[in-house]
Amino acid sequence: MDNISIIRVLDEDTFFIDAGLNAQIQSQQFIEVLNPKHAYKNLAQVIDVYEDYAICRKLGDKRIFFGDIVKPRLIEK
Repeated sequence: MDNISIIRVLDEDTFFIDAGLNAQIQSQQFIEVLNPKHAYKNLAQVIDVYEDYAICRKLGDKRIFFGDIVKPRLIEK
């Protein structure tokens, strides 16, 4: 799960990341979106997962941008 990033922004709250089932991303998993230029992060949640990408919804109030870095949170079992 190295170097996951936003590959497409659909609207203010919805975006695609370049990791999916191949990277063990799961539906409803929480992720952190880090913006290296402005030094802030947002919380987001995965809403749909496909083989090579996932669709996510932003939960935080900061803007997201193409290329922002994504860090998945660990899933507790």
